[in-house]
Amino acid sequence: MEQAEAHNGSLAGEAPAAGPARPPATPEGMALAYGSLVLMALLPIFFGALRSVSCAKGKNSSDMPETITSRDAARFPIVASCTLLGLYLFFKIFSQEYINLLLSMYFFVLGILALSHTISPMMNRFFPANFPNKQYQLLFTQGAGEARDEIVNYEFDTKDLVCLAMSSVVGVWYLLRKHWIANNLFGLAFSLNGVELLHLNNVSTGCILLGGLFVYDVFWVFGTNVMVTVAKSFEAPIKLVFPQDLLEKGLEADNFAMLGLGDIVIPGERDTHLRES
Repeated sequence: MEQAEAHNGSLAGEAPAAGPARPPATPEGMALAYGSLVLMALLPIFFGALRSVSCAKGKNSSDMPETITSRDAARFPIVASCTLLGLYLFFKIFSQEYINLLLSMYFFVLGILALSHTISPMMNRFFPANFPNKQYQLLFTQGAGEARDEIVNYEFDTKDLVCLAMSSVVGVWYLLRKHWIANNLFGLAFSLNGVELLHLNNVSTGCILLGGLFVYDVFWVFGTNVMVTVAKSFEAPIKLVFPQDLLEKGLEADNFAMLGLGDIVIPGERDTHLRES
């Protein structure tokens, strides 16, 4: 997911128009759209960093976020470039419709899990004290006896199942309608989880990562048409969008301004490291 987010991160701006030319956006509509994008970008950075710091202070090693090392930061632009080029070749060779269908199913499952994890701490406050909350454990093992190894060991409760059901409703809404509100709910969940679960081990790692992504963006955006081609063909909640014609068309507006999730997660990881330092 990170690679997809990164290659979309440079494409902040208006979504490409399809079909008949749309009338230009009004100043009020543009101000509302870009102001909303800025607000939506700040929310996952703040709350993701807050949750990551709270987890670090809890000193629970099983819940500690994954650390990005200097080696990981140096390899990230290379892995992202290979992923981007691979997607470009796939869209050139195979039918765009079938590829987007597979990607939609993948992000459908991933989005439900991310949104459920995001809303679970907030929803716990709304459950009544007498709510029948039962504990469950999903355990997959390999082997038998003393040689048995745990592959998956996940504990959850009834409240988590309720959050999963609510997230599934949003997932079905996105899968059927591809509505921009459902897209943004998944995008915000991906961003918050990315900021919460990944962080840098030191400032130099952040400099290596940002430097590599600078070269990556300059080459793939300005040196080739690969980034633009993939972004126009890729249908997935890897960006936040907000309509510039919301005041005129309401929730059915279709002239979008957009911001890639990479522009949120990468600065958010840097902010989390500074908070922990």
